[in-house]
Amino acid sequence: MKDSFSIVSEEVLFALKNNLGSFLTVKELKSSFNLPPAMIAKAIKELKSWGYLIEGEEYKRYKLTQIPDLLFPLEIKDGLKSKVFGKKIHSFRTMGSTNEFGFTLAENGAPEGTLIVAEQQTKGKGRLGHLWYSPPNLGIWMSLILRPSIPPAKASGLSLCAGLALALAINELTGLEVLIKWPNDCLIHGKKVGGILLELSAELDRVNFVIAGIGINVNQIEKDFPKNLAKKATSLKIEKKENINRLALLRLFLQKFERIYLDFKKFGLVNYHQEIKDHFFLLGKKIKLKLGKKIIKGKAEDIDENGALIIQTKKGEKKIFCGEVTVI
Repeated sequence: MKDSFSIVSEEVLFALKNNLGSFLTVKELKSSFNLPPAMIAKAIKELKSWGYLIEGEEYKRYKLTQIPDLLFPLEIKDGLKSKVFGKKIHSFRTMGSTNEFGFTLAENGAPEGTLIVAEQQTKGKGRLGHLWYSPPNLGIWMSLILRPSIPPAKASGLSLCAGLALALAINELTGLEVLIKWPNDCLIHGKKVGGILLELSAELDRVNFVIAGIGINVNQIEKDFPKNLAKKATSLKIEKKENINRLALLRLFLQKFERIYLDFKKFGLVNYHQEIKDHFFLLGKKIKLKLGKKIIKGKAEDIDENGALIIQTKKGEKKIFCGEVTVI
């Protein structure tokens, strides 16, 4: 996928979208943008190649009848009500990893809020070196460049910020209840519907940047998942039993995540602590936490202002900032 349409195609598309379902004559388009008919025809051809359904007669009139369910920059920005997130967008049909590409962009000075999105990832990253299954055109596979002025110890809280934003966005769009499984998963009925992977560039006392990778299973059906994932993964379509508008979900998520993130940079998790607890899958459950070769067992009691999990063990209370958790 290119990063953007040609300027002429954007202008023609803007006019057609403002008259969705109605014909616009070439004469009307020409007078609006001072474009020759041949250039308009070329723009229509480009838009069709991207998947826009356009009816009409060449050099006479055109009508936009359907917008493709693809995560184009122009469509993402159309109706996006964020101030920082998504102002710069890189989109691809297929790529290895949005996180890897985002890391390279961040190292070269890309601004905060830069969004990288792919229709398919061939090497999507999960935690602990696992691959994140990212089939084409069915989910949202994205990364955001963040530049918070915080010490590295506080960065883990960003995963909970993203998880809460995703839970709220899904609930608002679909009515489905989503729970956050510390440190980086979102669950529906105990199955994974989304995941967050943070990758940092940091010094001892400050974060240079964070790449927040987010994967959301949107329109898969059961047979779309490999056998090893079928019993532990789900999608919004499976749970809602209908197709979900990916663009609407992405825009809603970006808006909610930005609001929570900007507050987090100033106040940590204080203002969203209770809301996170209300969506917290592990709260009150007996868990086993693996830290390398070390195993900690106890009861998940709370999270602190930096996103650490507070566990009550036989030896007392412990704060854990990372690890692999299972409910026992």
